[in-house]
Amino acid sequence: MIAGNAEAPRNQWYVAAYSSEVGRSPLQRWILGDPVVMFRTEAGSPVALFDRCPHRGLRLSAGSLQGDTIQCTYHGMRFAADGKCVLIPSGSPISERMCVRSYPIVEQWQWLWIWPGDPALADPALIPAIEPFGFGKEGWFHETSAMLPVASNYLLPFENLLDASHISFLHHGLIDSGDVASQPYRTEQEGNWLRVIREVPNEPISPLTMKTFGFETDRAHRTITADAHVPNLCGIRVDLAPADRPTETAMTNQLLVAITPATRNSCHEFTGVAQTFPFTNPNREEDVRNLLMEDVVAMEEIQRLIDQLGPERCDEVSVGCDASAMRMRRMVAQMLAAER
Repeated sequence: MIAGNAEAPRNQWYVAAYSSEVGRSPLQRWILGDPVVMFRTEAGSPVALFDRCPHRGLRLSAGSLQGDTIQCTYHGMRFAADGKCVLIPSGSPISERMCVRSYPIVEQWQWLWIWPGDPALADPALIPAIEPFGFGKEGWFHETSAMLPVASNYLLPFENLLDASHISFLHHGLIDSGDVASQPYRTEQEGNWLRVIREVPNEPISPLTMKTFGFETDRAHRTITADAHVPNLCGIRVDLAPADRPTETAMTNQLLVAITPATRNSCHEFTGVAQTFPFTNPNREEDVRNLLMEDVVAMEEIQRLIDQLGPERCDEVSVGCDASAMRMRRMVAQMLAAER
């Protein structure tokens, strides 16, 4: 499996939008190769439909809402939340074929989760729990953060987040003093969850880390934990304690990134941040965006070369730090095999 050309499992929940993005105006977003239009009913319930009118093929998202229906702006057909056509203004009988796919969609925390696979299998209990990451957890502070479109296959940013060894080089000292790549790590797996833990003792505090945590000391013990729910979610947790006060309780900052495939070579990143201390950095969303954009630029360059050369000319030579990524690829391959 080449990450730049990887297929995505469909029988999974993926984040389709922030709750705040979807209202009484149609929003289009590509999800696993499908154009999807989202909106809310007058009662506020989210709706997700295949974004193509079955009559002559115009985007439904180019139309408008009429009550709880969406009206195609070409010939005025109206479609209800279940995807069935309820009005043909020209007066023709409504054929059973005059309908669009309706996707299961569930709102949890401040994200809207969509199920692009078999609707009969869409159990909301399968949505990965984010409360253990601190979102909605008592005593934690949490908020949504930057949303990034990425012009690469979804596995590239997923592997990027799972492997912390790159931060010693790609992020140019912004969140690392150069010690992370050489640190030992351990990997744990339970079901669809994959965890990679690195401990960095007595480390000089990097500029963004200092800005985020507001430390008054220049060295700390840091633990970096990547928690991935394959294939849709990856959390990066940083626990930081002052090196000169070893008995002090560590402070925790948690970045959570939902990765949703859009097409074969594009995806969406929806982010949230939770931490055990109040937010004090007024530019925190911009800092998250700028940090992740360094990853995005690299992922898009990798994808561009794969598309230009073709997957058959893009063999990869893996090294020790790729163990977690290779395990994740095997997990995805098993999911795809089960769907087939």
